[in-house]
Amino acid sequence: QGTLGSAIERLSSGLRINSAKDDAAGQAIANRFTSNVNGLTQASRNANDGISIAQTTEGALNEINNNLQRIRELTVQAKNGTNSNSDITSIQNEVKERLDEINRISEQTQFNGVKVLSGEKSEMVIQVGTNDNETIKFNLDKVDNDTLGVASDKLFDTKTEKKGVTEAGAAIDAKDIGVTGATKYEGGTVKEYKVDGKVSADKVIFNDGTKDYLVSKSDFKLKAGTADTAEFTGSKTTEFKADAGKDVKTLNVKDDALATLDKAINTIDESRSKLGAIQNRFESTINNLNNTVNNLSASRSRILDADYATEVSNMSRGQILQQAGTSVLAQANQVPQTVLSLLR
Repeated sequence: QGTLGSAIERLSSGLRINSAKDDAAGQAIANRFTSNVNGLTQASRNANDGISIAQTTEGALNEINNNLQRIRELTVQAKNGTNSNSDITSIQNEVKERLDEINRISEQTQFNGVKVLSGEKSEMVIQVGTNDNETIKFNLDKVDNDTLGVASDKLFDTKTEKKGVTEAGAAIDAKDIGVTGATKYEGGTVKEYKVDGKVSADKVIFNDGTKDYLVSKSDFKLKAGTADTAEFTGSKTTEFKADAGKDVKTLNVKDDALATLDKAINTIDESRSKLGAIQNRFESTINNLNNTVNNLSASRSRILDADYATEVSNMSRGQILQQAGTSVLAQANQVPQTVLSLLR
């Protein structure tokens, strides 16, 4: 009966070991195999995630590369001597937009909430095994205009030219109340300023390229269209100077701009090659993990699974024995009846 019941249970479940009493050592070994198989299956999914994040990062780097290539093309165009200052300004405007887009890609490209190019997470760790420290690591370098060395001031120079400097003298007298005075200089516009007391302007220097000037000894700035007021007591001499940095500006491409861009493009190429290599490594890792899972599953199956031929044979034998026992018992029950029949 026990053999028949055990055979039926194994055939029903498909397992040779249904409880520890069937094979205690085999059950422990199979359980360890199950743990490894489950862990390696998840590790394979982790490695696939690693491929995905590497592909996402490389795709963003490819777009940055496209922008750098366009900036280099524009820089070659800007270096041509036939360009006017307005032409170079137009080129720089597109360059600026391209550089802003590189920074935007750096800040906004992410995978599952992880920003991959902003430097937020410098190292990515992928668990590819069932035990501690079975990992693959790769760097997520920060990539933007500053790290690539292609900020606008690295490509273009701004030169200031001073034009048409003229001079004029002015003296304004006042008593106890404010007085508005004005002076006009050659080829310029009227500048007005309000003071209390007496101001003596021995020399005033103006530039044609600006409407700004400074009162250097009073530490305040007068600007066309403003209502700044200076207050004096007694007698004071003040010198007015041209405000620096407000003159005509000329844009020029730096001599090493193309070399700077080539270096940035090479940096992108190096990062992309590393990401490509790590993708190939992950694919190899996945193949190995899947192979290990298949082998461990087969090993576990050999331990756990029932041998149908054996179990069917055991069941048949059990059934025959059971039927034979039943038949013998029936015959044994008929013996008294046979004896009584003979006595009659």
